[in-house]
Parts: sequence; structure tokens; C-alpha cells
Amino acid sequence: MPPKKARKPLNPLQRKQLKRKKELIHKAAVKSQYYKALKKDDDDTPDYVKEIFGAQERTIDKNGNVVELEKTVEDEESDMESGEEESEEENTSKNKRQRMIDATAKQHKPNPFKAEIEERERRKKESEEERKARVERYKKQKEERHTYYKDRSDKRRKMLAKTKSGQPKMAARMDVLLEKIQKEA
Repeated sequence: MPPKKARKPLNPLQRKQLKRKKELIHKAAVKSQYYKALKKDDDDTPDYVKEIFGAQERTIDKNGNVVELEKTVEDEESDMESGEEESEEENTSKNKRQRMIDATAKQHKPNPFKAEIEERERRKKESEEERKARVERYKKQKEERHTYYKDRSDKRRKMLAKTKSGQPKMAARMDVLLEKIQKEA
């Protein structure tokens, strides 16, 4: 048997490509396992979340508190129709669950993140006010610059005015100097 040929060492580009390929294969395997686990486990909702929200009959209000979800007339009618078709065993379990929901419904659980939400909203308002102040300052400065450059160009035009023969117009220059003296006084 002939001796094995020695493989050339990989250059940096080849090493990087090989590493990237292995990473992609690993990511694909992890995703595959994750989706298989999701398919296998229908309901992995933690018990404390189920206890708080029940069977989708609670929600979070504007203040961040957990409150009962208000049912509309149509929902109640559809519940009554479906309730007639159910057996007695299901009704008793439903009544127990309803009693448990009613007992916990009286207690409004505060949102643990209420303070953080209010702080974020306060910061958001402050930043919005600062932004508006910056925009106003920018507009004011822009207007001031515009008027300054307009006055400066008018003065220059008057100072550089010439007669047909190329001599400077002294009357315009005197007007500029007079305005300057009047501003200082």
C-alpha cells in the first residue's frame, strides 16, 4: 500500500470557510431540534401564567393591571349555545373553573413593570420636548444667519457699486458708513 499523501495545511480563508460551514450546520441542527420539541409539546405555558390569565378571560388594562376580559353579548350567546350541547361532567368542571376564576378576579394584580413603563413614558416625553426645543433653536439660528448674510450682501453690494466709468459710488458708501455709525450710537 502506497504511503498517504500529506495534506497541505489550510490557509486562513479556508479555515474561516470551514468554521462558517460548521456553524451553519450546527445552527440548522439546533433549529430542527427546537421545532421538533415545539411540535411534541403542545402547551408549555407556565402554571403561573395560566393562573393569572386563565383561559384567555383576562387581559392587561391601560394602567398595567390584570383585569377580567369583558365579554360581548354575541360571545355570551355563543357560549350558551355551545353549553347546551355539553355533557353534565363538562359543566361541573366548567363551574369549578368559573368559581376559581371569580374568586381570583376580585383581586387586581398590579403590573410589576408599571413603574418602569411610567418612567419610560416620562423619559419619552422629556426627549420629545428636548427635540422640539432643539428644532426651534435651529430654526431661530437659521433665520438669524439668513438675515445676517442678507444684510452683509446688501452692504457689500453698496460698497462695491461703481459708476459707468468704473469709479466707486461715494453716496452708497456714505450711506453704509452712516448706518454703521447710527447703529453704534
